[in-house]
Amino acid sequence: MSYKKKMKFMISTAIILSAISLVFSIAAAGSVLYSQNKGSSSGDIISQKLSSTDTANDPDVTKVQQATSPKDTSSEDGNITTEVEQQQTETKQQPVTKPVSPKAKKIVYLTFDDGPSKYTNQIVSILEQKGIHATFFVIGNQLKGNEQKLKDAHDAGNYIGLHSMTHSKKILYNSGSSARFIKEFQKEQQLVNNILGYEPALIRAPYGSKPEIKGKFLDDIADAGFKMWDWTVDSKDWYYTGKPDRILQEVKRQVDQDTEVILMHEKSQTVEVLPKIIDYLHNKGYAFAVYKPNQHISVNFAKDERL
Repeated sequence: MSYKKKMKFMISTAIILSAISLVFSIAAAGSVLYSQNKGSSSGDIISQKLSSTDTANDPDVTKVQQATSPKDTSSEDGNITTEVEQQQTETKQQPVTKPVSPKAKKIVYLTFDDGPSKYTNQIVSILEQKGIHATFFVIGNQLKGNEQKLKDAHDAGNYIGLHSMTHSKKILYNSGSSARFIKEFQKEQQLVNNILGYEPALIRAPYGSKPEIKGKFLDDIADAGFKMWDWTVDSKDWYYTGKPDRILQEVKRQVDQDTEVILMHEKSQTVEVLPKIIDYLHNKGYAFAVYKPNQHISVNFAKDERL
């Protein structure tokens, strides 16, 4: 074979090989493009299925949608967040509903008579330390010179009720008429108003309403606009002078109702035993309440609902 023929043969072979190589390259590229188009088409089908009406209400499907195809949404400040991120943010911002504590089924009202006295501040201090309040029935003739004690007791969250001007059984009851009784409480009401700026309507009859107050006497008290409290538990602190443990025993012996109004007085033995009484009642499951005019309950020996 001549030199020229050899050259022609080699060139022809090279051209053929190049052509074959080009064909294979084109075929490979076409296969890749076909695979990509096929994958894209499958994704469109999945998306269409997830957004179909049949699955719109399915929580599991909704989760898949959010996880696989989050959309971009613009927030108010111009930042871009995904639906998933936005949902997480909204969840954090939703107020947490706190469990509602059940209303206390057992309520106790601590009441203190015959103040203001040298023991008033000590009683108020104990109440503050225990985080509770009480109702004080004060005597009108003892207000002068004790105005600040009355204010302090009131400002600490306690209610100030009325206990007559004189606390005299002879003046208040011997006539059998309600006239002097009503007059004393109306006078004291004004004195308390001068000090605290309001007129208490809650009164406690000295020595209790029974047996002196009945019939027309009760009618007159109601007509005068007063509410009258007696008690459900007599601590007998007025009797057990210097015997605080006996006072605690009386409270333990008598407390057995869901609502109790405990009679106590501003006395040294009462101050001494008061923390123990509070702890005992707390351990018995009682919640401590202070009198509020808009939450009045009737507690009188006559069981008169007007009072």
